[in-house]
Amino acid sequence: MPNFRLLTGFLLIFICLTSGVAFSNSNLKKNKTAQTDSVQIRIDFLKRLLDGNEGWVPKNSELEKDLRGLVHFIEDEKIDTILSGLNNYNQLESQYFSRLYTDVPDSLNVFGYVSYLEMKEQLGRVDREVRNAIVRQEIPVPERLFENINQKVRLLQKNEAHLLLENSLVVLPDSLLSFKTIPDSSMISKEDYERFLRLDSLKNDILEKARKTYNNNMLEYYMDSVSNAYRDEYINQVSMQEQEKFAEEVQQNNQIRLQQYNDSVTSLVNSQLSAVLDVLIKRAEIVPADLWIYNLDGDSTQMRLRKYDRHSKRVFIKNEQKDSLGIRIQNIDKDAIKILIDDGVTFTRFAEKQKKDFKFQEQLIPEKDLRKVKQLYTVSTPWILGGNGTVGFTQTYLSNWKKGGQSALSALMVLKGSANYSADKVKWENSAEIRNGWMKPGGEKIQKNDDKFRFTSRFGVSAFKKWYYSAELDFETQFFYGYKYPDRDNPISGFLAPSRTFLKFGLDYKPNKNFSLFLSPFTSKTVYVRDTVKIDASTFGIEPGKKRHWEPGLNADLKYKVQIMEDISYETKYKMFINYRAPFSKFDIDWENIFVMQLNDFINMRFMLHFLYDDNVKFPIYEEQNGEQVKIGEKAKWQTKEFISVGFAYKLNKRIYRRERIN
Repeated sequence: MPNFRLLTGFLLIFICLTSGVAFSNSNLKKNKTAQTDSVQIRIDFLKRLLDGNEGWVPKNSELEKDLRGLVHFIEDEKIDTILSGLNNYNQLESQYFSRLYTDVPDSLNVFGYVSYLEMKEQLGRVDREVRNAIVRQEIPVPERLFENINQKVRLLQKNEAHLLLENSLVVLPDSLLSFKTIPDSSMISKEDYERFLRLDSLKNDILEKARKTYNNNMLEYYMDSVSNAYRDEYINQVSMQEQEKFAEEVQQNNQIRLQQYNDSVTSLVNSQLSAVLDVLIKRAEIVPADLWIYNLDGDSTQMRLRKYDRHSKRVFIKNEQKDSLGIRIQNIDKDAIKILIDDGVTFTRFAEKQKKDFKFQEQLIPEKDLRKVKQLYTVSTPWILGGNGTVGFTQTYLSNWKKGGQSALSALMVLKGSANYSADKVKWENSAEIRNGWMKPGGEKIQKNDDKFRFTSRFGVSAFKKWYYSAELDFETQFFYGYKYPDRDNPISGFLAPSRTFLKFGLDYKPNKNFSLFLSPFTSKTVYVRDTVKIDASTFGIEPGKKRHWEPGLNADLKYKVQIMEDISYETKYKMFINYRAPFSKFDIDWENIFVMQLNDFINMRFMLHFLYDDNVKFPIYEEQNGEQVKIGEKAKWQTKEFISVGFAYKLNKRIYRRERIN
């Protein structure tokens, strides 16, 4: 019994010790994991707040920039590791970036590349050459096609000759049509009976001859149709083989051209990047690191450590007895210093010295002539930055609506910016406008209803009174593909397809900031389509096979803005271009009218009415013929766009001050 109790005690002690060790090991593992992941947990927490998905927004942009910089500093590799890796890679490899030849953005600009339209025309030429080279009658037709021909063609049997007469395929004389059988009343004499027999035999002979002729014609027609079908199929197969062979050669040529072009561009890009990296790596290597050194008294000295620099600073270190020791700290590298003791170092105890009070008010009384201050500088504001942004939404929802209709959702964003310079006799006005709108009618997919980017820069020098000699650059395009809905597979416009560039020289009349009349008798208009594969450039007046169209002409720009009421303004922009090549028949008009009602500081209502007429942009003309709409031609038409939107608005009006010395 005592042995059993002793054994039981040892077992209890062993279980307790084992449990304690296991518990302590689990705690150590948890603590180690917690210590390891504590930084990552805090980074994830900070990144979640900065993402803004939960509505958290930093107090200001500077704070947000510092917080994001802290996250990148913790997560990113140290700069020394990055520089070491780049240097090692530069020694082993010469190529930093690569690109597939299929990713060349505009293959039509590659020399020797055959476009789809060109290849299509050449395939048509190959087809014509093949058909002209083959003689149809010399193509042998296999005999197997005519086996069992009597079973494939419906021929008339001897007892079916009467079908020719019933289907009017044979016309008998009237003397043979008057009877079908010999009537009893006609058998008066033997001569009459024999005459009827001869007529019946003659009728049967005619029908039998017609039956044979019909059967021969049917056999000949069948053989001709089989032969023609076989020969057509033979010619088509030969043509398709030649076209496939030619298309394969063209594709191989295009691939070789693109590969060579892509290799040359890739080599050039990597060569330029290597030079860029050399400059950036050297710049990163010489970025200084600040080192602050404090002694026992709290005196501090800043040491800026740089690579390839050997400067030094002299500092004093002290002990508790105020003994000083002069040392020199020398910069070895950005992360290394050398500490040297000054030659002839002596320990010195500092004692307080007597000083004499000095009354400044009694001693430093300025002279009367010095109390006058002459103005040496003046402040001017040559630059004025301005802009406004508007985001509007429209939403309609219908459910079981008796009067009909469909739900719809639309959004419109308008961003405008300007940077204007005015000093002495020089004016330089720069403006940019971005407009983008989308809508979703009912259950259909999202559609684009507005897309525009325009940049205008006008430079003027004073001529006389309110007139300026001016030059202007006006550029306009769009960002996204445009479609003729519901067709979403064939775009009709896109980015730089088209783009319109006007270069103007003339006189600008500007009596005030709200009115401008610019007359430019020397104007260059260029219409450019970047992608002629997807976009039909001919719809913008560009000749087939080309990407741009140029016109000289006269241009007139009118801009007027008026404040109708305190919160209501109206602005109109009228542009007219007259082509010198056909001044009485070709002209462009762009007339934009905008009403803005400011509802409060951040919400406004905008109404825009835009008229556009471009003689180079043609629209099809249809005419109803036999109940169908038939295209009979094309002509230019007035284009109209109208928008009404209510949304958020923000304005910017900032002056840039400049100090000038007064002579």
